[in-house]
Amino acid sequence: MDEEAQREREPGAPGFAASLLPRVPEIAAATVARLTTAIPAYRLLPDSILGGDLVANTEAVLRLFLTTVAEGRPPAEHELAAPIAWGAERARDGVPLEAVLRVYPIGARQAWELAMAGPEPAADPYALVTGLLAFLGEVMPKVAEAYLREQADLDWEQREHGRNLAGVLLAGRPARRAAERYGRTLAERYDVVVLRLPEAPGSATTRILRAVRSELDRNPEVLATFKGDGGVLLVPLGQDGATRRLLGRLDAAAELRCTAAAATAEDHAEIPVAQAEASEVLALAEDLGRPSGLYRLADLAVEYQLVRPGPARDALARTLEPLDGQPHLLATLREFIAAGYRRTEAADALTVHRNTLTYRLGRIRLLTGRDATDPADARHLAAALTAHDAARRSGPPTGRR
Repeated sequence: MDEEAQREREPGAPGFAASLLPRVPEIAAATVARLTTAIPAYRLLPDSILGGDLVANTEAVLRLFLTTVAEGRPPAEHELAAPIAWGAERARDGVPLEAVLRVYPIGARQAWELAMAGPEPAADPYALVTGLLAFLGEVMPKVAEAYLREQADLDWEQREHGRNLAGVLLAGRPARRAAERYGRTLAERYDVVVLRLPEAPGSATTRILRAVRSELDRNPEVLATFKGDGGVLLVPLGQDGATRRLLGRLDAAAELRCTAAAATAEDHAEIPVAQAEASEVLALAEDLGRPSGLYRLADLAVEYQLVRPGPARDALARTLEPLDGQPHLLATLREFIAAGYRRTEAADALTVHRNTLTYRLGRIRLLTGRDATDPADARHLAAALTAHDAARRSGPPTGRR
């Protein structure tokens, strides 16, 4: 038998543990007093938990510890069921895991101080400490595991509730009764945000989705539904810039910038219309090759109007018909516009000499009758390029009018 086992069998610690059993209520009361002083989370609990469940659980854990030390054995699985269940329930009360686990070392310290400060201190402090550490090693990991499992279930429930409510609202159906059933409160006004997650190689997409969902879990007032590489968020309106701040946090969580478009719904009935508008704005921003970020209709109002099917769009698109079959000229016009009509930047983007760029601009002027270096013609050509791209996506232009 090794020295440690011999010490655990010495009568001092077991006998002293047994003598402390009648004092369990006293130790538990002192432990709870320390908890509420040291950990703010416990002061927020209702009296029914603070004065009832917390005290009862602390007493049960202390009694189990002293009993197992007195009997020289580890706690049995069925004996750990109650403290494990208590720890898991605290997840539903919103008590942080750190606060749940601190019950055990604080209770152990209280028992130790009593053991060593009494008129007859423990004969073998080493054996008492060994039993104490062994007990904590059994209990704390199991409580943490149960808490995290319960927290994961809660997150899943909240996510499902949010997804279901978002689906009901996006479908234009009344959602207040469902919200009451889930214990949720709906806002009167929402920003409807259509979100596109950033492209990433391989398994990084899964990581990004998890990071975004984890951030949204910290914002339960935001209703969200995801499918594939995108989703729709319903962000309650109350504070200026709430949507932009939320997307900033999502970008930070994803470690990449998302692309999104938003439209405001002044009441629940407008949510489907707002979603349709935001979806169109997002598609337009992506088609135009705009950088990642948040867009609203006002940001792309001119382009939005230009891509509406009709005779005006078709007439603009026909401006560039002479460039069909000459993709290098279309690419030159596109880069020249994207560079803010600055020749050096456009030439660098195209990786051509500045003289080559000038020659190509001259060809564009000759074929279209519009000079990209002239302010009025430049605006016309930019509008024509937007109309041209939209027309190519939706089909050939209609006949001349």
